[in-house]
Amino acid sequence: MAEEQVTHKTETVENRDDSLNEHDPHYEPIISLPEVCIPTMEEEELEMIKLRAKLFRYDKNEVPPEWKERGTGDIKLLRHKAKNSVRVVMRRDKTLKLCANHYVTPWMELKPSHGSDRAWVYSVEGDYADGEMKQELLAVRFANPENAKKWREKFEEAKVIVETECDIYKNGSDKQLNESSETEESESENKEECEEKDEKDSKIEKEENSEKVAKEEKVIKELEKLKVEDKPEVSGNE
Repeated sequence: MAEEQVTHKTETVENRDDSLNEHDPHYEPIISLPEVCIPTMEEEELEMIKLRAKLFRYDKNEVPPEWKERGTGDIKLLRHKAKNSVRVVMRRDKTLKLCANHYVTPWMELKPSHGSDRAWVYSVEGDYADGEMKQELLAVRFANPENAKKWREKFEEAKVIVETECDIYKNGSDKQLNESSETEESESENKEECEEKDEKDSKIEKEENSEKVAKEEKVIKELEKLKVEDKPEVSGNE
């Protein structure tokens, strides 16, 4: 009798579990929320390099001025697919807030940080990390000298790309070459004009001299015709 009760309870529990597994209610959402894609503004750019680093900025407002940490995270070089511009982008860990956002220019120079072989110091004319353009003196420190070397190599490569392929700087270079070429052509044309003018003036001067000589010779001939020969006087005794 006891065995039958145990068996009945076991069957009841199993049936209950089966009923729970079979019951899978589905409720349609009252409001349908579409998937939102948040742009990162990096969709049109290619990643040249990405390394872990710590960024510092030189604060001149402090007395005395001092280096202040700006953030830790991944620092990247991003090349635009169409414009061939390259910018430095760095976001803080977790918050992903920008702590570096500026373009690479051909005249930027990475200088070794004093007393460190894994950090670089450089000046930026316009950094937009705070939403407005600011001139900054930045220092970026990497985990080891190898990463610092990799960053420098890619940074120098980016400078060459910007100078030779970016429309902003390439057009400026072409414009200077065109202006130089136009100047040379103008100088050459002016030189030819001066030479032609000198040759023309010289020719006119020769013609005038020739006419003058001819006139002088003609006058001399006329004077010779009018000249009276001197005859000896005849004495009366003869």
